[in-house]
Amino acid sequence: MTLLTLDVTDFGPIARASVELRPLTVFVGPGNSGKTWLTTLVYALYRYFGIVPAARRRRFRSTPVEMPALPAGARADLLDMAERWIAAVPRGPDLVEGIEPTASVTAAIRLHIAGQAGALGAEIERCLGIGTASHLIRKGGAGRARILLRHAVEAAGAPAMHELTIGDEGWALLSTVPPGLRLRANSHWRLIDDPLLIGHESESVKTRQAWDAAGALARDLLPRLRRACHLPADRAGLMNVYGTLVSALVDSAAMTESHRAGVVPPLSAVQGDFLAQLLEMELDRRKRRPRELQPVRSVAERIEEEMLGGTVELGGRPGVPHPHFTFCPRECKTALPLAQASSMVSELAPLVLYLRHVLAPGDLVIIEEPESHLHPAMQVAFTRRIAEVVAAGMRVMLTTHSEWILEELGNTVGRAKLTVRSDETSGIGSLDAADVGVWLFEPAESGDGSTVREIALDVDTGLYPTGFDAVATALHNDWAEVSDPRGDAK
Repeated sequence: MTLLTLDVTDFGPIARASVELRPLTVFVGPGNSGKTWLTTLVYALYRYFGIVPAARRRRFRSTPVEMPALPAGARADLLDMAERWIAAVPRGPDLVEGIEPTASVTAAIRLHIAGQAGALGAEIERCLGIGTASHLIRKGGAGRARILLRHAVEAAGAPAMHELTIGDEGWALLSTVPPGLRLRANSHWRLIDDPLLIGHESESVKTRQAWDAAGALARDLLPRLRRACHLPADRAGLMNVYGTLVSALVDSAAMTESHRAGVVPPLSAVQGDFLAQLLEMELDRRKRRPRELQPVRSVAERIEEEMLGGTVELGGRPGVPHPHFTFCPRECKTALPLAQASSMVSELAPLVLYLRHVLAPGDLVIIEEPESHLHPAMQVAFTRRIAEVVAAGMRVMLTTHSEWILEELGNTVGRAKLTVRSDETSGIGSLDAADVGVWLFEPAESGDGSTVREIALDVDTGLYPTGFDAVATALHNDWAEVSDPRGDAK
């Protein structure tokens, strides 16, 4: 799957950020610094560019509602490429040598991608619960938010770049086609709604076919992402009142027309998507999971065995139109509703269910504040399980305020450097430093907004310099003063 780099300017509370999404990406910093804004932006990008229902894939290849004029020469060049590829279908389009696009084809592709600005912006607005694009622009900034997305492109010597901007005039999307690109027929080409009828007499049909061809080619210049699941910070509470909230989810999606008219829905988009995925989980449960997903499922089993002391179960009940979630403690014959289990169980139950029934290698799972309701020892155990998830091929993004999680993450990276393992560490997973990125959100020097920078693991201390130690030092100094109120101690 595509590796993404995001450069963000004046977006919400974030003044500046440059983040490379690694297999394990961790955001740390004070509250109200923009961590949730950035994770939600990533989630929206995955929602738009990732695995989506077939009906939504049309936006990448269908003709714009209002067709702008094609660049000069583009129609003839696009239809010529189509004719060559269609002729090659009997022997397999993958065997056809890549075609270097002409300047007119490149211009048509960029124009087609630019036409996606409104739809992509609408998904970002929906996920962030913002009804007006201008509300995404940081106050005190330059009056325009900028999101620059970079990713590698197959058969190109440089990354593709897509600059999404938000201003008073709305959304705009400007893409750069990497030099040296050679285009090939692909699955998106074969999914064009109507076959390209080369030689059709109608000028309007030829123009529409050329736009469809540009859309099929444009899809290969956009990020290739998979499914994303977002576990919000309040997931434990949502699990406990799941049945009650299902009706609210059905009655009011997060970005309905009523929301746009000023009526705030009862659920955020992330909360709504979370509940919707739980609602669909009963159907996913009935599907046979491929054998290659067993490593992912095994992590779920270890969380149950080592952390929960029981199993999280999913089932249905007669007359109830949604799945029923329960927890069965070890050596207990009676399963409990999640609301009667501990808060730790409700906190981890969604992750167990997603790993067992939904997620696969290449997918992204975003987990906000995983330390909630977890004892420090369980936070360490959780971090080790997350390392196993990443090692199984999944992508994970965390936001955290936990010193215990960051310390164990440093140990996880450190273990990868060991040439000899002791008995105590032989069964504990490790991750290469290149697969882990920790990004610190902190106030900008101007005092307005926040900036985001990567913090590297300190090789001397084995810790990520998050600033947590400053809190510990201040507490110790307070203790020294309290324990020696007369100030006699030196």
